[in-house]
Amino acid sequence: MSAVANGPDPEVFDLIVIGAGPAGEVVAGRAAEAGLSVAVVERERVGGECSYWGCIPSKTLLRPGDVIAAARRVPGAASAVTGEIDTPAAFARRDEMVGGYSDEGAVPWLLDRGVTLVRGRGRLAGPLRVDVDTADVIQPDEGAPAGTIRRLAARKAVVLATGTKAFMPPIPGLADVEPWDNRSATGATIVPRRLVVLGGGAVGTELAQGFRRLGTAEVSIIEGQPRLLAREEPFAGDEVGAAFEAEGITVRTGCRVTAVRRADAAGSGAASSS
Repeated sequence: MSAVANGPDPEVFDLIVIGAGPAGEVVAGRAAEAGLSVAVVERERVGGECSYWGCIPSKTLLRPGDVIAAARRVPGAASAVTGEIDTPAAFARRDEMVGGYSDEGAVPWLLDRGVTLVRGRGRLAGPLRVDVDTADVIQPDEGAPAGTIRRLAARKAVVLATGTKAFMPPIPGLADVEPWDNRSATGATIVPRRLVVLGGGAVGTELAQGFRRLGTAEVSIIEGQPRLLAREEPFAGDEVGAAFEAEGITVRTGCRVTAVRRADAAGSGAASSS
């Protein structure tokens, strides 16, 4: 059992925010600028999913292929596009953009506004009460030794901005082939020869195009809805689908994966769909 770091009396703030992703850090910053005392609880990294495993790395990996594709559309420039993308350089740039997976550059944005950063896993412990377990933090908090419970209380409100995590669909055999999620895909250091993307939403389409342009020979998207980007206007999915087909990306809509199996000992997998 973890010891209580600050005894029976909690540290009191006007506002406590659980989660320092895009939503949480903005709420905390604006509240602090308005004169409230604010604490932000974060177990991983300030900046959240978008900064390290979502928008920032995915856009960085898309950029080299995007530049080349744009040049190929310009008369007079297309003939100058030769050779292949320097994938090690692309991955190095991705690492630079995510700060080497450190939030050292993001933390000052909060601290400069007077926000207290509490590292750990926060949970509601009662009305306006939050207990922070520091046992599994990415890096220890100066305010409490690792493995202790830090108790907080809010005068006004507690904001839950914990974000989401990748979901493993209950498809027979899928877990056994050790599939990538968004974190392993955006943090990849290799370009696979073949790639099957389950889901044609924003993340799936970005990764499909990104890896195709980085050099993956065969890329397929399997989407259960009638079109890609099903939450957007119909024309958006239609336009993206047509563009993908032109780039050699196989798009299968209106079908679902029923089973996944490992095809060989080298780690490649095969998916069956209907």
